[in-house]
Amino acid sequence: MPVKRSQPATPPPESANERFIPGIHYYCDRWCERCAFSHRCLKFVVTEDLCDRETAARAGQTQTVFDALSRVFEEARRELEKAGGKPSGEADDDALRAGIAVEKRLQRRALRTGAREAKAALTYAHMTDEWFNNELKVPLRHVREMEKRVRQGTLSVARAKGDLVRLNDCVEVIRWYQHLIYIKLCRAFSSRVEEEGRKERQRDSDGSAKVALLALDRSLEAWGVLREMFPDKTDSVLEMLVHLARLRRGIEAKFPRARRFKRPGFDERPPRKKKLPA
Repeated sequence: MPVKRSQPATPPPESANERFIPGIHYYCDRWCERCAFSHRCLKFVVTEDLCDRETAARAGQTQTVFDALSRVFEEARRELEKAGGKPSGEADDDALRAGIAVEKRLQRRALRTGAREAKAALTYAHMTDEWFNNELKVPLRHVREMEKRVRQGTLSVARAKGDLVRLNDCVEVIRWYQHLIYIKLCRAFSSRVEEEGRKERQRDSDGSAKVALLALDRSLEAWGVLREMFPDKTDSVLEMLVHLARLRRGIEAKFPRARRFKRPGFDERPPRKKKLPA
């Protein structure tokens, strides 16, 4: 019997299954630049690899991103055909028409179920565009005023930089989430219709609704900061805040379990590190 080591052996290299978090990209906000888990997201890594290949192709390489995608689709098609057999001719057309009909029925039921919230989310996206189109001169005037005060010595460079960073962050957050809320809501209601009759501990509809709720939380926070920065625009910003708050209440009423949904990676506690033997 071999003698037990007093020190652990060198661990094997991390495997793909250990590195990537399964399903993490289904319940994220697609903001990879700000995500702490992008290096553990298979979709992000594959996308980055494809972009690198496209860059290499532009530099004179023969490999292109479209070649890579073609191979992926071809391999997937072969695997599907191997797994279940591929219908052909008239049977193939009948199966396609039946699938389209089912999908349309599900979409109509989803639209009826979430019509009010989806319409409110789409309205918010349009309201945001209108606000920035009409009020863009306000933040621009604020920036010019800060530059003037810095030159006059009445405002420190550090304070001006902090305000600019805060303003830029608010605008980025609002712009990033203004359409995502609607997209995630549509998915949430579509999944809810498909899940009828199922008994699942965690439902995709709740996960998608949670992403929409988190986007609403961050958007509300960003609009609140803009309200503090531009008190002369309190009325127009307050209109956005009231609209978003009402939409959030509606989503929480339709998806009461959404906040409790555990998103892979994001809502999981990191595993405790094992103590090494002395």
